[in-house]
Amino acid sequence: MTANVDRRVARTQAAMRGALIRLLRRKDYASITVQEILDEANIGRSTFYAHCSNKDQLVQLSFRLLRSELSAETPSPHSECAPLLPFALPVIRHLAEHRVLYGAFGGGRAGELILGELRQLVLELARCDLKHLATGDGIPSEVKLQFVTGAFTALLAWWLDGKTKLAPETLDAMFQGLARNGLVLQVM
Repeated sequence: MTANVDRRVARTQAAMRGALIRLLRRKDYASITVQEILDEANIGRSTFYAHCSNKDQLVQLSFRLLRSELSAETPSPHSECAPLLPFALPVIRHLAEHRVLYGAFGGGRAGELILGELRQLVLELARCDLKHLATGDGIPSEVKLQFVTGAFTALLAWWLDGKTKLAPETLDAMFQGLARNGLVLQVM
């Protein structure tokens, strides 16, 4: 019975997330209402509020779901051909695929929300990758985590802003090189 409930919850959350994505392809985040999300997802108001108290929480839920998806497709840091921080390329590819969605958030409060969620996503993914690295440099791991997270998030914000047309693989290679030099890492 629990498996059925979990599947229903997953289906409902996927419907809500899908509705928000479809709406973001047509209009700015600030102009989207909860009623439009309900209509697009074909769910009732009480169902929506059982999962989220507002559309900002739906964005947060969407990022939690995205974290799970990206974690599943991130290569193991132990594989021979894995980059220093394997989480980066799947994140960049996702953003490239959905660039128009992130642009729909614009600036202001909505832009802050999306950058905050993006930073949290990067922080959690980077934490997993950095566990596998040793430097022997005496710098606390939390400092390294904040360094990687801040640098990568700033790089993504700049890239999403459309200031460059770098391919995801090129941006990842540049980030990996900068991170390797910045962290002076020796892989365990």
